[in-house]
Formats: sequence, structure tokens, C-alpha cells
Amino acid sequence: MNRWLSAVPKLVAILTLGVLIGVSAPSANAQDLLFDYVGYDYESPDLDTNVFGEVGSGYVGLGFCPVLFAPLVVDTTTYEYTYEIVGLTSMTRSVFGDFVIIDYSGPGYLRIYEDAATAADYGINPPNGTAPASFTDGTMILEGELTAFQIVLNTANNTGSYEAVFTAVGGSQIGNIPVNQRDGWTFAGLTGNEINKPEGYDHQVDGQVLLNQPTPVENTSWSDIKRRFRN
Repeated sequence: MNRWLSAVPKLVAILTLGVLIGVSAPSANAQDLLFDYVGYDYESPDLDTNVFGEVGSGYVGLGFCPVLFAPLVVDTTTYEYTYEIVGLTSMTRSVFGDFVIIDYSGPGYLRIYEDAATAADYGINPPNGTAPASFTDGTMILEGELTAFQIVLNTANNTGSYEAVFTAVGGSQIGNIPVNQRDGWTFAGLTGNEINKPEGYDHQVDGQVLLNQPTPVENTSWSDIKRRFRN
């Protein structure tokens, strides 16, 4: 079962508790965007070229970070920013009708590189002479651990989504991120079976890393809570 579906009862309980103690539910405005990324994924090792996400196969992602936000300090005019995802191995693969759910062991790592010298090139049938090498030949400005990584694919229309927990752990700009904001990030995105994707890659991917900011606790009394329910 998808973790989101299984988490529904817990979510209801948390929201109910939030009402009782006077805590507001998080809103969309309580999220900060760290970076946006686009690219492609493939499997290495690929134990069965006819099946994606077979147990034991490794997941690799490569691409570009066209938009990065403070506290990262970037210069997109001078530098190219690329990313690599490594270290994830398929642990379970479950099929429910048209849907395939793949859970990966971890942690995996997402690394962002800053490079002024070379243009990254996907090539074909990775790993190859340019991929991942031309995506990882710059200065690593940020490294994050990926845990609880899960991909959900819809085989009926060849689309999907994925999610993980992102924790900043290294890189030349790790000091720019306050210690109390290095975990709690949501890594998520969408996959598609693009017709013109480079040969040997499995999906086009497009996603973001968002930080769910802690919601402040509102001091209140039992009489205040009863009055709110009457209004």
C-alpha cells in the first residue's frame, strides 16, 4: 500500500490533536523552496532491462538545477548547476493493477555541482563516457541524504511520481544552511516517458526540494477552544 494511503489515519489523529492543543495545520505558505531540478533517470546495475525497479537494481538520476534559492549562493550566468542521485537500491516492487510501487533502501545521495568549464552531456546508454562524469566534474556545493525513497508508476499512461526525505549533510555551501534547517525537507517530483529522451534512459524527471517550516504553537485555554467551536 502507498505510504500516503497508509498514513491517513495518523494524519487525522495529528490534525485532531492539533485542534485540541491550539496548533494550526501547516499551509502552503509554510514551505520554502531550496532548488528545482530536471533530468533523466536510469538503472545501474540493471538486473532486468525489460523491467524497471526490479529488486536489486540501482537507481541513478542525472540532470540540471535551473533554479536554486537562498541560502544557497549561485551565479547561473557564469556557472552550470547539475545534480546526481546515487546510492539507492530497489528493495521491494509491488504491482496493483496499473500501478507499480517501488521502495528503495538507503540512504541515497543527491549532490549538486557547480561547474564553469564543461557542458554536461547525457550521451546514450548510461553509464557512458560523459554521464555521469560530465555532471559531477565541478565543485559539489550541496550533498543531501535521501531516505524513504519511493516511486509510484502508472503503467497505463507511462507517468509517475516519487518522494523522499532530504537531509542536507555536506558540500561547500552546507554552512549557509542553518543547522536547524538541514532536515525536514521533502524531495518530490514527477516522471514521464518522454518520446525524445536520450537512448538508454528510463524517464524524464522534474521536481523540487521543499522545506516544511515548523508551525508555531499558539497558547490558548480550554475556554478559548470551546468558544472557537461555538463560533
